[in-house]
Amino acid sequence: MAGLSKQVRLLNKADYNAVFSKSVKVSNALFLILIHKTSSQHSRIGLVISKKVDKRAVQRNRIKRIARESFRNTMFEHNCDYVVLARPKITQLKNKEIFDSLDSLWNQAQTKIKQIRKR
Repeated sequence: MAGLSKQVRLLNKADYNAVFSKSVKVSNALFLILIHKTSSQHSRIGLVISKKVDKRAVQRNRIKRIARESFRNTMFEHNCDYVVLARPKITQLKNKEIFDSLDSLWNQAQTKIKQIRKR
């Protein structure tokens, strides 16, 4: 399993600040996804999994791996920057449940982006 290339990752503070300052939000009980429309050629992802989610790095890294894989498997119609923030309940769930939660959020994000474009 290869990691995500630099083209599809948010790499510096300026990238994250752009998403945090002007974003559309999609959320559920496990995640909050911030979406910022860009003109870049690729959709990019940034992950924020804090120690408040779980003190153990193993659990935080598991969530990051699942989020990256879910992002990799999703086909995006519009190029946007996404920041995924996890909530504390997530560490008690199995991988399949986390994948399903992220898949539904990616779908919600796509519909929200379409609504914004129509305005």
